[in-house]
Amino acid sequence: MSTEQFSLKEAILVVKKKSDPNGLYVVDIITTFGARSHAFLVLFFCLPFIQPLPMMGLSTVFGGIIILLSTFMALEKSPWLPKKFMSKHIKHNLVVSSCDALIKLLSKTEKLIKPRFNFWLKLPPVRIFNAFSIAFFAFLLALPLPIPFSNSVPAYFMVLNAIGLLEDDGVLILVSYVIAIAGLLFFASLGMGATEFIDWFRLKIGI
Repeated sequence: MSTEQFSLKEAILVVKKKSDPNGLYVVDIITTFGARSHAFLVLFFCLPFIQPLPMMGLSTVFGGIIILLSTFMALEKSPWLPKKFMSKHIKHNLVVSSCDALIKLLSKTEKLIKPRFNFWLKLPPVRIFNAFSIAFFAFLLALPLPIPFSNSVPAYFMVLNAIGLLEDDGVLILVSYVIAIAGLLFFASLGMGATEFIDWFRLKIGI
């Protein structure tokens, strides 16, 4: 059953109910959300990274998956993932905890997040730009950096952006772009700091 006509909160409840004790297939999420499954999968795979400590290894795998999803989002194609992954079970406890966290978040923000200022979201240039932005921040998420917030900063942008897409909220999409600019400044400062450290180290050892 597709839930494209349901609210995000209602669709999440459907996903939660579909999860049996063995878990949930990734393909079940795609079947449930239909055309909106790209954004929900991006949201689902970003949730583990909203805490400040980096999760190297896992972030590289999930970042690569999100890049693939964003490609199909840009092309307006149904999401495709390798067959081995599509048939993979997501653990029941992870499904339930993730769905509960999302429902709790949406319950607190449901008066703030709603369909609005969305006439521009369906424009092809906007869709492509947004998908590229998700892919770029997924790449940043995938970087194996042992630095606090190096996972969470890209995740904040992608979580807000995905919720904005799922709820058809143009204002929230714009807010996510503000977070994206802050994220770019964060990674630029990391790059500048790394460059200065390398220069200092080379000077110390006389290279």
